[in-house]
Amino acid sequence: MSKGWMWAVVLGVLGCHSGLGEPCDARTPCPEGLVCGVPPLPKGGLEDPKGVCDDPLKAEGEPCSQAAECEARLTCSTHFEANTRYGQCVPRRGSGEACFQDRDCLTKCEGASGTALDGSCAG
Repeated sequence: MSKGWMWAVVLGVLGCHSGLGEPCDARTPCPEGLVCGVPPLPKGGLEDPKGVCDDPLKAEGEPCSQAAECEARLTCSTHFEANTRYGQCVPRRGSGEACFQDRDCLTKCEGASGTALDGSCAG
């Protein structure tokens, strides 16, 4: 018996399987602590959409490294702080404030290159 196969059996028996990245839907829920992330569907889309088990979105003040980790009404402060890898989930910015992408604004980020904080939130 190979060592790799034996470790896989041992880890499986010990319950080290996290569920992160596993498929999910209405009939196959995620393990406790994870949520089923379903991509946006077109109008009249599938009746039983498939998703992937993921960590829940983070609330205001929680640590993040990108805006997609935060709740929809928030963005990640790393977009506004130079040379930072980790920040926290913060409210989206208002009209006239600097932005990196649309997700940073309450409305839309205009004139952003996508590589720098060079856009402006539309009014």
